[in-house]
Amino acid sequence: MNFFNTDSFNTHIVVRTGMKSFLLLDRIVEISESRIVGIRSYAGDPVYLGLESLAQLGAFFIRSLTDFSKHVFLLKIARCVFSTGPVLSGEYTFSGDLVSRSDSAFQVRLHSEKDRRKVIEGDLLFGSVEYNDYFKQETLHHHYRKVFSCLLNDSKTVC
Repeated sequence: MNFFNTDSFNTHIVVRTGMKSFLLLDRIVEISESRIVGIRSYAGDPVYLGLESLAQLGAFFIRSLTDFSKHVFLLKIARCVFSTGPVLSGEYTFSGDLVSRSDSAFQVRLHSEKDRRKVIEGDLLFGSVEYNDYFKQETLHHHYRKVFSCLLNDSKTVC
């Protein structure tokens, strides 16, 4: 499978993962100033997608805390432990707690559980920057607010 397709050296890169959507959360069921909880169902998916789900949940958490006023990105995985096999199947609960924050950096302790057993846990660091020419507010702000709203309302299919 060709994952990368470069149409020209200076224009853009298209990443082809074979996935229908790169959104790896089904819904967000709880959010506060210090905590977020989400759900995802898998059907024999590689375990690394669970880590991506954690990162997406954490990024939506930080976007929400900043009222979607900044571009948020995963800066670093400070610690990550997997205690599961190579694939994920069934419904998993993902949760994250805010550990610390500054004006532009956030540490979130995240974990995933299935049947009350932790399967992935870690400390992830997120950065935030003002929207700019690369991270355009007119596109990203609306997109992430809409996806977040769909996740909160369990209506991902209309997003």
